[in-house]
Amino acid sequence: MNANHIMAAAAATFCALALGLAAEPARAADASPTPEASAAPTPVVTIVPATATPTPVASAAAGSVTTETPPPAAFPSAPATLSLSDAEKIALASSPQLAVSRAAIEQATAGVDIARSAQLPNVSAQASSDRSKAVFRGTNGTGGTAGASTSSALVTSNNANVNLRQLIIDGGRVAAQVASARFSTDAARLSLVRDIQTVILSVAQQYYAALQSRHQLQAARQSLSVAQVQERLVRAQFRAGVAARADVLTAQLPVAQAQLAVAQALNGEASNLAALLATIGVPAQANVTLTDDTSVSHSQPPLDQILQTSLSQRADLLAANANLQAAQENVRAARLGRFPVLAGTASDGVASTSPSGGNFGNSYSVGLALSFPIFDGGLIRAQTALTEAQANTAQANLQTAQLNVRLNVQQAYLGVSTASAGLTAANAELDQARVVLSVTNAQYRAGVTTLPLLLNAQNQLTRAQSDQVNALYAYKTAQQQLLYAEGILSP
Repeated sequence: MNANHIMAAAAATFCALALGLAAEPARAADASPTPEASAAPTPVVTIVPATATPTPVASAAAGSVTTETPPPAAFPSAPATLSLSDAEKIALASSPQLAVSRAAIEQATAGVDIARSAQLPNVSAQASSDRSKAVFRGTNGTGGTAGASTSSALVTSNNANVNLRQLIIDGGRVAAQVASARFSTDAARLSLVRDIQTVILSVAQQYYAALQSRHQLQAARQSLSVAQVQERLVRAQFRAGVAARADVLTAQLPVAQAQLAVAQALNGEASNLAALLATIGVPAQANVTLTDDTSVSHSQPPLDQILQTSLSQRADLLAANANLQAAQENVRAARLGRFPVLAGTASDGVASTSPSGGNFGNSYSVGLALSFPIFDGGLIRAQTALTEAQANTAQANLQTAQLNVRLNVQQAYLGVSTASAGLTAANAELDQARVVLSVTNAQYRAGVTTLPLLLNAQNQLTRAQSDQVNALYAYKTAQQQLLYAEGILSP
């Protein structure tokens, strides 16, 4: 076989491989510019849970051990197709963090009722019955003790009464305690609002990370396809005698690297999906498919407006201010401990008047009780110092919260600006890669370029698609972080 025959065989091999490869770039160039237009079907990843080992527990019989498996916990179910809104709703309904915050509100509300009880009338009932033995000593007629006699008798005493106490004046101490408890309740409610926003942000971050992993898997598979075509081309050249064995080995390296990237992308998608399910309180083994979200909104208010909104609406900042007001009311209540306390008292009841416990008679009393501290060993002074220190701490926490709000808004705003610029650049890169592929494909069909250049253009398009997906979800995550920093993130 001469050189002309070898070149003819190689040319025929190139054309056969190129026809199959050129069809795919042509369809890719005509496809919609959105990442999902060239998306491969999402694989279904089945995770087999490990078998639980029964925990040995001691039985009632001495010396014997039995095994008991604890009953499975009740988890919320997830729909087969899960959107971001669905994930947020499930998380808000099942998040243990929010359950703790709701319990804190209940505790603070109970504190208000406890403080208010001192302002309301205090009514109590009391009843008693006792039987005692009384001893009587008699005397003689002359008044001496000689010849004196003793006698005893059983005496029964029954009585019942109702007591009323009403606070009249205490200088406002109880009112300050009630106000402090109400401010603490407000702080607990505001903390719940912030915790809800935290859960929503965490769900959104996990959701976008899972979608990003899905598109990265699609890009990895496309890279593998390009590497496999390149390897087949070099093998054909080797069989035609126009390529060396080293060229075949060199072409196999990108295939192995692409296969590793596909395996890593599969693991990344499954891991991010499992993390999302765990975040919303659903078992990680649930088989769900995420709804894709590639919408982009570039509307963004100016920094000054965002900062003003955050300083007036962020729940954690408002909670810090409520805690400061509660601490200040505690200081006022402690100082009013030196104020006299005036209360009205009343009592009405019956008591037995005969030794047998019968013949009841009525008794009642109405009066005022005034008390004021004279010497308490420094208790009020120490309580006042304690509450003042707590108020100083609350004031410092408020100032720290204000600084954190400004810092969070500044960082989040810059993050959105950076992510927006990155998305714009990635979109331009993707558009350019599509144009290059289209032009290279046309040149190859016209016979004015080589197949390796066409493969390189396809590979550049795959990288551009991956960069665009990463920039897209980085921008969407940055938007969620800005809404969280502003304090207006909601389902």
